[in-house]
Amino acid sequence: MSRRSLRLLGILAVIAALSPWLAPYGAVQRFDDLLFAPPMPVHVDGGGLYTHPLRLLDRLELRFGADTTRRTGLPWTTPVEVAPVLLLGADGLGRDVLSRVLHGARASLGLALIATIGSLVAGSLLGAWAGAAGGLVERAVLRVGDLLIVLPMLYVIVAIRAALPLVLPLPAVTTVLAVIFIALGWPRIARGVWAIVRIEAQEEHALAAVAAGATRWRVVTRHLLPACSGYLAVQAALLVPGFVLAEATLSYVGLGFPDSVPSWGTALSESANVGAMTRAPWTLAPAAAIFLVVLATNLLLEPSDADVPPPSTR
Repeated sequence: MSRRSLRLLGILAVIAALSPWLAPYGAVQRFDDLLFAPPMPVHVDGGGLYTHPLRLLDRLELRFGADTTRRTGLPWTTPVEVAPVLLLGADGLGRDVLSRVLHGARASLGLALIATIGSLVAGSLLGAWAGAAGGLVERAVLRVGDLLIVLPMLYVIVAIRAALPLVLPLPAVTTVLAVIFIALGWPRIARGVWAIVRIEAQEEHALAAVAAGATRWRVVTRHLLPACSGYLAVQAALLVPGFVLAEATLSYVGLGFPDSVPSWGTALSESANVGAMTRAPWTLAPAAAIFLVVLATNLLLEPSDADVPPPSTR
């Protein structure tokens, strides 16, 4: 389970890093004659993959038709001067939806991964500290964590972000969102690590290390925290989709990334109009990307046959 969780995080990190280079067009590049243009189907024949470019039939009704007398390749191999190739259509400003989704992956997945790593680090250290120190430290960490756990995470995030200045520079927005996510993400991790550390501290290898004169820090880092690796991997796979949804919600209501920054939340906010959704349902592609991340995580966390121990023969 832990290997699969880490593999998923690695794949998401690669997608977040490379997605802007995979996008065929710029995030804000506009095609003025292709407002709400529909997705262009891909055809295949002996010459390979190709599409038919779109032509505007009625500017008032925004009706388009395929120019079957011409054929172009995929957007990565066709210069934009020849014809824009919109595999997922265009939004209300004539921007390529596929490019917007790919560019938005960097902001949405990048923030989610940063917040996940921060939550894992903070939760691991605080949970291990509480489990190893006991006493007042243990009670303080657990009580603060319990208070944060019972709060509805999404509503708290919205409330805290709404209390801050609405207009912030991009680095400040990213930092604020990451800090808020980490502050609300670490308690559950800390409680799990605390429970594991308390149990592992009574094992023979930990008691032998203490008897040999090892410092508390060495015992925690070398003997207790490694036992939490599987738990932390599963929690990481759970946190990523939660933070992706939180970012999308905040950006959707105007409290996350500004409109100038492509993210899945800002892209969805531009398709919030009912008329736009009914006229151009393909503008909801960012919601499909979020759904795929959540679905992949849930499928990953389902135990496989290899994870189920064989029945006892005794």
